[in-house]
Amino acid sequence: MTAELHCSEPGTQGVRRITRTHIGKALEAIEGKKLSAEHVHTARKELKKARATLRLLRSAIGDRQYKRENAALRDAARPLSKVRDSTVLMDTLDLLVERFGAPARELPADGLRKALRRERTETRRSVLQSTVLRAQREALRGVHERAARWPVGDHGWSVVGAGFARAYSKGRKAFTTAEKDRSPANLHEWRKQVKYLWHQLQALQPLWPGPIGELADQAHLLADYLGDDHDLSVLRVKLMERKDAVPTPSARGMLFALIDRLRTELRDKAMVLGKRLYEEKPAAFAARFGQYWRDWQRKR
Repeated sequence: MTAELHCSEPGTQGVRRITRTHIGKALEAIEGKKLSAEHVHTARKELKKARATLRLLRSAIGDRQYKRENAALRDAARPLSKVRDSTVLMDTLDLLVERFGAPARELPADGLRKALRRERTETRRSVLQSTVLRAQREALRGVHERAARWPVGDHGWSVVGAGFARAYSKGRKAFTTAEKDRSPANLHEWRKQVKYLWHQLQALQPLWPGPIGELADQAHLLADYLGDDHDLSVLRVKLMERKDAVPTPSARGMLFALIDRLRTELRDKAMVLGKRLYEEKPAAFAARFGQYWRDWQRKR
């Protein structure tokens, strides 16, 4: 069975199956003795999807079990995030060069690149060891086994829709907060909520593939804008910590200016897209998808 909903099964059982599939894929990615950055990327991606679909089951399994399983998935992903962060900073520096061309290429940033490359190597060496991830594997096996027994019942939109409406509402509130104050913390929180919504839309896409797929693509693009902004923010902090990696104050000032300029562009794009994505009030948004669900169920 593929990880998508089927109208022939109760909604909560379908979402549980999808969540277990994502957990299983994450576990499979880090089971090997020799792990690569690609394995880490796959595991992180699947755990994000699992946490998003788990939110659709919260009303069924209860707050206590939901919090337990969500914490287990979150903690399992933490060491994997360290590898991702150390890798993406190199890509973020390349993003500046791609956007600004010659002004960015001419900056004496070789020292910064070497420092980032060294940090990436050290992080990979420390994390990508079977002993380091032993606890994460055990935790994921536990969640995967427990998930088969989650008391999800035979519910449909009454449960799945409640989780979906909650995610949209939290994302809409995070957007309003970030719109008023574009602090890194506010933007990071909004980004998390956007990703949950994106993965939930992916799971719900069988309800009406075209329109929901287009909405999922918008959420994906928004998450990318916010993700690039976050990575630039981290790069900025790294540059402040490693001033010796860029030899002159003028070069550092130019690099800071380019980072800030690109961040402004990305945040402006994110606000425009966010206004479109979160245009509806949560009740109307959930009601619309509830109708999609009922129409889909009639196809049984």
